[in-house]
Amino acid sequence: MVVDEVVAQRDGHLVRGVLEMCVLATLAAAPTHAYDVVDRLRSRGFGSIGYGTVYPLVTRLRKQGLVVQESEPSPAGPPRKVLRVTTAGEAALRDWRDRWAATSAAAERVLAELDGTP
Repeated sequence: MVVDEVVAQRDGHLVRGVLEMCVLATLAAAPTHAYDVVDRLRSRGFGSIGYGTVYPLVTRLRKQGLVVQESEPSPAGPPRKVLRVTTAGEAALRDWRDRWAATSAAAERVLAELDGTP
């Protein structure tokens, strides 16, 4: 039981470290509503991500000016609130990708020592 909790905690730390970047990337690929962001993240392997995690994150990204929310007509019902990445969000995403590449490469070099690779 304790081991499961430790693994879950580690997974949480890893996800928190990349989730903002992944939400921005998801929206940069195709503007959509927050509900769909969760579905798209889940379909790409973030199975434990919930709406209670993504909605506050999207709000934070909006407050930072990285994402805007626009209303679009809906075929049925009220207008949909669609999220789009701003120019500042695109720049932040490029920076995050560069930092992610450098960080993951450094981690791979450290882990490669386990395989005897310099």
